[in-house]
Amino acid sequence: MRLSLLFLLFLSFSGLPARSVRAQAFEPGFIVRASGDTLRGEVENGFWVAPPTFIRFRPTATSPTELLRPYQLRAVSLTGGRYFRYEALPIDHAAVTQVQDLIEGNVYDIKTDSLLAEVLLTGPVELRRVVQLTTVHYLLQRPGQPWLSLSERQYLRRSATGRLQITDGNNYHAQLELYFGDCPAAVAAARTTPFTAAGLAAVAQTYAASCAAGAGPVRSWLTLAKPRRQLAFQGGVLAGVRYHLLESSAYALVGERTDGRLHPFGGFYAELLQPNRTTAIYGELTLTTFRNKGVVQDYNSTTGKYSSTPFSYQALLGTARIGIRYLAPLPHDQQLVLGLGFERNIVWQFTPPATTGNASARPGPEDRSALTYADPTLLPNLTLGWRRQRFTATIDGQLYASTEEGNWITNKFLGDNLAARLGLSYRLGRNPDRGR
Repeated sequence: MRLSLLFLLFLSFSGLPARSVRAQAFEPGFIVRASGDTLRGEVENGFWVAPPTFIRFRPTATSPTELLRPYQLRAVSLTGGRYFRYEALPIDHAAVTQVQDLIEGNVYDIKTDSLLAEVLLTGPVELRRVVQLTTVHYLLQRPGQPWLSLSERQYLRRSATGRLQITDGNNYHAQLELYFGDCPAAVAAARTTPFTAAGLAAVAQTYAASCAAGAGPVRSWLTLAKPRRQLAFQGGVLAGVRYHLLESSAYALVGERTDGRLHPFGGFYAELLQPNRTTAIYGELTLTTFRNKGVVQDYNSTTGKYSSTPFSYQALLGTARIGIRYLAPLPHDQQLVLGLGFERNIVWQFTPPATTGNASARPGPEDRSALTYADPTLLPNLTLGWRRQRFTATIDGQLYASTEEGNWITNKFLGDNLAARLGLSYRLGRNPDRGR
């Protein structure tokens, strides 16, 4: 892949619309600790699809941020919408909808999980929503009864001809009719309701109105329980130092180490943040220098003989990288950065030695160092970093294949050459999840 093509991809990412990402990262709300203490302040809206695995909370806009795990909480609420409770709920782990996960037979595997479930209704009938991977689970509970677990599900069924067919195994209509069997109005509503939050809420509200008189009002969060955040783009500049440990690619110098020194580098980076904001597609373009050795092949027209002479050179190295980053949350608005990716290099401003005397000097045909930097191994480069607000400090490394003959598999995965970088990046523009 040419560097220019990657650059165009980089620019196309930068032009992506930041739709649905203007919401504040922190919104007014409250948390209830496991001890029962209720604290009001600001809660970071993670626009969660799956149950939150952490909650960031701060008493005021200028206070340090506290990172809380689900087991430390009883409830989390955003004033503008969405409400979560930490509860032990029966979740069917065998309920899947992805084709690659389907198995033959309608199998159930219900286990009790403790998690922050999204509250959709409270009152005479409680309704929760839990999304695991791509499967949506709804859980209903009426007074004096255990939780009813309803899940999207598909499975493989063998037809009369012996072929496997994808079959819908979600029998929620029958489950609802059985669960609300003593309430004719709720049973009638259950027979036609769709498998959606609004549909199941309508059945629950019918039961509350018709068969649970005096049990208290129903409170609904349905209109406020929709995640608003989608993809977001951010980018900036980066700079640092890069260490090259190379060997010449010239046939006559195989195995000879070159460079072994630090070089400054700089460039641009971009991140396409996923809705959960803990993963991102990452890309960068950088420019640095490097040193290496090549071989000049001389032809003496007087003697009719060839000779090879090594030479040293310095050139510019353009690098394009693309990969994935995981942004693990840390206290006080910080993040741990873990990444992996792949790179492509191109050499610029390589100048071969000038011709002298009656010698026709040129890089030898086997001198790949005149054309390329080094070939990355099949293993991706690895990144470890720390982020706070606009700044990100990282250290990363990339292995390169050896030019020496040896074990092909070992060379393609490990090699004998490497480059390590220590960098600092700065985000340009505002945080896409904030209005400033």
